[in-house]
Amino acid sequence: MKNLLRLLLPLLLASSLSAQDTLLSSRTSTFSHWQIGLNVGYAMPNNFDMMEYATGTYGIDLTWFSRSVGTEYWRLRKHYPAFGLRASFACIPHAVYGHRFGLAGIVQAPLSRHLDYHLALGLSSFTRPHSITHDPENIFISSILSCLIDVGFDLRISHRYLLSASLLHSSNGMLLFPNKGLNFLQLGAAVKLGNSYERTLDWQHSRDLIPENCDTTAFGYQPSEFNIAFAPGTVMSRDTAYPGYYFCYDLSLTYQRYLSPTFAYGASIDLWYNFVDREQLLHEKASYTLPVYLSALGIMEFFWGPLSLKAGLGFSIVSSPQVSTPLYERVGAYYNLRRAFLGVGINAHGGRIEFIEWTLGYRFPIK
Repeated sequence: MKNLLRLLLPLLLASSLSAQDTLLSSRTSTFSHWQIGLNVGYAMPNNFDMMEYATGTYGIDLTWFSRSVGTEYWRLRKHYPAFGLRASFACIPHAVYGHRFGLAGIVQAPLSRHLDYHLALGLSSFTRPHSITHDPENIFISSILSCLIDVGFDLRISHRYLLSASLLHSSNGMLLFPNKGLNFLQLGAAVKLGNSYERTLDWQHSRDLIPENCDTTAFGYQPSEFNIAFAPGTVMSRDTAYPGYYFCYDLSLTYQRYLSPTFAYGASIDLWYNFVDREQLLHEKASYTLPVYLSALGIMEFFWGPLSLKAGLGFSIVSSPQVSTPLYERVGAYYNLRRAFLGVGINAHGGRIEFIEWTLGYRFPIK
């Protein structure tokens, strides 16, 4: 028996190590590919009273994607997102602000077997910004660099070809005037170059976020939570009578429920203070009232490991007389440190950015 154990023990140990190596090697696999696309679209001022400046566009973009896949944990926790970097160019003939170059980080994740959504945040640069040309007609883009926000859907018609529809926004967040901002509606077609992961894996497996009777607490989240966040920011006055930069503060209280480890929805109350409005009251010698905004909105938050992106849409119950519409929007990107999170975001009324904010918050899980 001892001799038999001596013979079998090395074999069992080798088999165990081999199985462990196989498990570790199959834990995750990374696939990367390039994607080149062409698009046509429509550039519109972020103000419906100035639609005479709207014009057609056409362009090209080049994107590098990397996606990790493998274990059941990765499938459920990350849902096969792809992270990448997108460089783009949009030709805008006869536009007073020139053509647009863009560079943005992008996340793409599946909604169904053939439909993905993508979210991109980065920088854009126009060839004729107001700060260089001083063209009085260009009241849309003033700074050399401005933000670029891209939200859209991608329809995969095969493992190599896809169609897309996107909404893009460019402005500088009221850091330099004039800054009406621009919106772009784009339709595109793209081809994937290289060995993309759809050719290697069974895509059917990635459709289900959470299977039935799955213990979701094993993946590190609770069904619902309450979170609180404080976000200071800066804004440039829209009134030339009191120019300069002013501070803003935002306190956000949110309740949200998780449908999966990668997606949550809920409602939020924002209470924020804008020193620009205070300056306006002092300038007009008005009877002092506290210039406080109170806004309510529905929110969605998407998670990819420690990263998340939150978007919200609602209305302002109390706001400044300078605000042309009560329609209120927020979007932000965050890094999550267990319960605490930090990030950067913007809030806007009717697509017009009020200020850029830097967020620090904490999550309280509800069991």
